[in-house]
Amino acid sequence: MRHPRPMSAHRGVDRIVDLLDVVARADTPPTVSELARRLDVPRSSVHDLVSGLEGHGWLLRAGRGFRVGPAPLVLELLAARHVSWTSIDADAYADRFDLAAAAAVLVGRHVVYTARSEKVVDERYARVADLHLPRDPLTTAAGRLLLSTAPAQVLASVLRVTRATDPELVADYEAQLPLIRRRRTAWSDGLSKDEVAAVAVFPHPDRREALVLFGRRGTDAARLTAAARALAHVA
Repeated sequence: MRHPRPMSAHRGVDRIVDLLDVVARADTPPTVSELARRLDVPRSSVHDLVSGLEGHGWLLRAGRGFRVGPAPLVLELLAARHVSWTSIDADAYADRFDLAAAAAVLVGRHVVYTARSEKVVDERYARVADLHLPRDPLTTAAGRLLLSTAPAQVLASVLRVTRATDPELVADYEAQLPLIRRRRTAWSDGLSKDEVAAVAVFPHPDRREALVLFGRRGTDAARLTAAARALAHVA
């Protein structure tokens, strides 16, 4: 399933990112023709992109198709010298607060869960986390928090695109943004799923990785609030 991406001035970059995402998520190595169909771009354009990415180690041939090559791994190894993703132990936080927990990062203009606890509040959420599916940042606690520290152009792009379809959601976020930045905490009480409430915090002051705690609205409200206060105080 292809996930829509907001329009940007970096069309070539967007195509490369989309192509790599499709290849990484495919059950079998997709061919050039399959990639062209999935991305809805000319086959010749995909062929040029694939050739370049293969030449630089981002893709490897697998029969008639392609799979992700070693280049992303090398970048991860290099990055790990400075900071290692993921640093959040979701199970430890879940045990501490008796709530479902997850770690999340902002990837481009989407939120992606990088890890989750074995304890879950909703199986649908567990699937999203396990498959690392991109989420709309304004309807998630993690996204609302991560956007508060995102580059100005990323924040502006998300708000511009969302304003066209849901101006009330954007207005609500803009009103809460100063408080989110001051408290380094964000909530999504029923924004994404009516029965689920979530709170996101930065457990490490120098990291842009959000810890998200999930609970049931009403029954877990007090526990979520207490956890948010405890973690905000520590951060």
